[in-house]
Amino acid sequence: MHRLVTIATLLMGCQVEAPAACADMCRAAASLYGDCLADDGLDWPAAGYTDAADHQDRCETWAWEMAVLEDDAVARGDTEAEGATARVCAARRDALSADTATCSDYTDMDWNTTPW
Repeated sequence: MHRLVTIATLLMGCQVEAPAACADMCRAAASLYGDCLADDGLDWPAAGYTDAADHQDRCETWAWEMAVLEDDAVARGDTEAEGATARVCAARRDALSADTATCSDYTDMDWNTTPW
C-alpha cells in the first residue's frame, strides 16, 4: 500500500507546473550570469554548468520544485505559501533583467530557501 501512495504522490506532483514568470526569470538569470562569467574571463563549466541551457534547465527545475512544495504547503493549510513562487520569480525576473542589474543581483539571491 505504501508503494502505491508514493507512486500516486509522485504522479500528482508531476501535474504541478512552475509559474510562467519563472521561465522568464531563468532566462534573465542565465543572461546576466553568463555576462558576469564572461566579464570575469570564465565560462559556464567554471561555474558548474555545461552551458547556458544547462543553467536554464536547472533554474527551471528549481522553479518546478518550488511550485510542487508550494502546492503541498497550501494543501497543508499554509496560506502564506499560496502564489509565493510566482511572486518571487516575478520579482527576481524584474531585478535580473533591469538595465541596472549587476552580478551581485544574481549572486546575492538565496536559491536554497523556499519563497515563503
